Amino acid sequence: MAVQIAALNLSCHNCTEVEKMYRGCNGEPEQPYYLDDKQLKRCPLKYIHPSTFQYFQYYKQYKKGFYIFPGNCAATQPAKLLDIFNIIESEEIRIEENKRKK
Repeated sequence: MAVQIAALNLSCHNCTEVEKMYRGCNGEPEQPYYLDDKQLKRCPLKYIHPSTFQYFQYYKQYKKGFYIFPGNCAATQPAKLLDIFNIIESEEIRIEENKRKK
């Protein structure tokens, strides 16, 4: 779900009070979001721990060829980080395949 929510490109910092009300930042949304045909009862960002978004930032840099930790290849990156990147990438592929099926 985190990958789908990140793909919405929402940002609490850029959200106006009207958008917060519309998206359900502080209660029921005026227009609910749906992910995998499930209705979300509040702003999608509320479902994800803020530290999770740091991994998405790392992943974007990694996809551009930049390494988060010192080294010049993927083998120099922590295994846990590479596992997270694999999960994100797998979910992105699944989302794209589902879009093509619809």
